Amino acid sequence: MTETSLQTERARPSLRALLTTDGRAAHSFRTRVTAAFVTIAALHVVGLGLLGLGVAAGTAGAVTVGAAAFAYFRGLIHSFDFDHISMIDNSTRKFVTEGRNPASVGLAFSAGHSTVVVLTGVLVIAGAGFVHVALDESSGAARALGVIGLSISGLYLLLVAVANLATFAQAWKLRRALRRNPSMELPPGALTPRGPAARVMTAPLRRVRHPRHIYLIGFLFSLGFDTSSQIGLMMITAGAALAGAPPLSLLCLPILFAAAMTLGDTSNGLMMLKLYQSADEDPARKVNYNLLITGVSILSALAVGTIALSTILSEVFGLHLALVDRVASVDTEYAGYLLAGLFATIGVSAWLLWRRVGLDRS
Repeated sequence: MTETSLQTERARPSLRALLTTDGRAAHSFRTRVTAAFVTIAALHVVGLGLLGLGVAAGTAGAVTVGAAAFAYFRGLIHSFDFDHISMIDNSTRKFVTEGRNPASVGLAFSAGHSTVVVLTGVLVIAGAGFVHVALDESSGAARALGVIGLSISGLYLLLVAVANLATFAQAWKLRRALRRNPSMELPPGALTPRGPAARVMTAPLRRVRHPRHIYLIGFLFSLGFDTSSQIGLMMITAGAALAGAPPLSLLCLPILFAAAMTLGDTSNGLMMLKLYQSADEDPARKVNYNLLITGVSILSALAVGTIALSTILSEVFGLHLALVDRVASVDTEYAGYLLAGLFATIGVSAWLLWRRVGLDRS
């Protein structure tokens, strides 16, 4: 091997480097996306492998197979929860505004969420009594965990909405300037928020700079066991354990739930990354598009954050004002699907419009 080849080999980042922040930054975007989906594929393999062990043992039978299908389906649905979609979308917008192109925002959030799901599943299978107490909505432990989960989710989403509002304000200024002077040339990073007001708005989340920080937020999000998907999974796990399914094969339930959830969350994160990056390209031509998708993200974050904090005020602190109770009781069961569908529609419509404009120019 020549000296040039040796230098090239040393300069090329190793796959092990993907485990560190700097190492991931050294890899290409395609490599990081591939690594994310390899991780998701590994979860599927492990989950299906544990299911296969149970079926092959002949003692799990249809109980574990049926429960596994339920767990996977519920995990996929859970990834479309309003708070998941809003959390991932707004975090991605924040990172893109800072000049980053993270491939794993959705995966990191879902991994944090999945950590709680898998650990709880292990404890349920092991028969830990306090887990059943935590799942009982009337218990003090459940209320305390619920307050933690809702507080973190509500506060974070309100702060990230304010941070992204600075980007919206910058885009609005550019739109007004372009109306006055359509031929104005915009420098790279024209949509990056500037000025004292922008610094104040973005300061609270300045330390949230990498997907690993989103992992922690996803972990804290999940502490409240606040969704029917998680509670349903744990009840199915407990029921299958009582039915005599092997403990090892029962682990496939939380793992398959996590596999489906990470698939949905990662796909959503990458879709939003593409939308926001295309908005930052040629800002003069796409300023209205930028305002639209950033504005929708901000409104979704404000909605989820306000509902979470209203729920705390109403159910924990007993503040039963008409407006607070009304906001806390808002049903967001299908809001996540609507939000994801709206972003997909905006993205496809914008692509068709830009393609048509490009063909007309040629």
